[in-house]
Amino acid sequence: MKTILKFLLPLLILAIGFGGFRYMQKTKPKNEPIKIEEQAYVVTIVPVIPTALSPTLTLYGRVESHRWPTLRTPTLSLSANVEVIKVAVLEGEKVKKASVLIRLEDSDSKLNLKQREADLVDIGAQIELEKRRHANNLTALTHEETLLSLTRKSLERRRRLKKQRLSSQSSLEEAQQAVERQMLTITNRRLDIQSHKARLAQLQAKRTRALAMRELARLELARTQIKAPFTGIIAKVAVAVGDRVRSGDALLSVYDNTTLEVRAQIPSRYQGTVLDALAAGYQLKAHTQLNKKTIRLQLDRVSGQINPDSGGIEGIFRVKKGTHLLRLGQFLTLTMSLPRQARVVALPFEAVYGTNRIYKLKDGRMKRLTVERVGEQVTADGKSHILVRSSKLQQGDQVIITQLPNAMEGLKVRLAFKNEGK
Repeated sequence: MKTILKFLLPLLILAIGFGGFRYMQKTKPKNEPIKIEEQAYVVTIVPVIPTALSPTLTLYGRVESHRWPTLRTPTLSLSANVEVIKVAVLEGEKVKKASVLIRLEDSDSKLNLKQREADLVDIGAQIELEKRRHANNLTALTHEETLLSLTRKSLERRRRLKKQRLSSQSSLEEAQQAVERQMLTITNRRLDIQSHKARLAQLQAKRTRALAMRELARLELARTQIKAPFTGIIAKVAVAVGDRVRSGDALLSVYDNTTLEVRAQIPSRYQGTVLDALAAGYQLKAHTQLNKKTIRLQLDRVSGQINPDSGGIEGIFRVKKGTHLLRLGQFLTLTMSLPRQARVVALPFEAVYGTNRIYKLKDGRMKRLTVERVGEQVTADGKSHILVRSSKLQQGDQVIITQLPNAMEGLKVRLAFKNEGK
């Protein structure tokens, strides 16, 4: 009996447990399934109104001038270096054309000029002597030819007397020698006369050389006074009184403030628009504010080359108004107006993701759209908008302007309010 109980007791316990489990399973309450609703993100929108607008670009430029020379120590023939004896200007000072800016020590140059002037006087005197000598030779030749005629007649008389045995042989020979000497004298005189032109040409060449040397000495003396090449502003003074400078050393730099330009880089995506506008003769204007005063500019040309590491082409702007407010090397933020573009949409910058993606609101969800960036525009109240264009943007479309970090195609959104007037 005990053996049977040991065998049946575990089975009984298992049966009771299974029966209790089935009872509890049948009698437990049934729970309704939890419905998880998709989250809708709150966004704001602006309506699409395609219109014709003039894009503006914000550019960053630097003031420069194509007339910005560095004045250097001139080449001086008599000394390797020279002392600065006067500096008449200060940095930033306005100067007039031909005004003396710096004086260099000029004693050697003055002495050199005196020597060249003396050489010129000496050669002038030699030319005068040559002319007088030539005139004297011409007069002397006439007399010598007369004297030759007389000596020949004397020789003929001696010959007749010799034939008549009234004169000695030695007397005849002396008469012949007198004729020969006179002929030699005339020959030398004629040679001297014929050489006059050559000697005069030599002296005139020396005088020309002396004149050039004198002008060179004058020029060298004048170069000891460093003068302003044009009316402008002193950019930098590199020397002081007492400094000794050598040929080619920088003394100062000056720039023409009437030829100031602003060089600014134009992004490569707008390069085609700008070049086409310039080729068509369109005046691309720009402006900036400096100390609450407006400076107006106009794109004059673009640079002739593009640096490999740059992001675009450099535009060179001519200052039309406000030149007196600018200084060389000054950095400016320019706003340039591009030609009017048709069917563009002005959007806040927050509406654009990356460089060219926006999202439309369609059926309560975000729909991604790739657009063309045309430019920017600054409104009268100072707010900036980006101008975009796409054939898929139609009148009345709603563009989401709320920046969502998880923005994606098909994301569910809902409106906080309709920004119809924006």
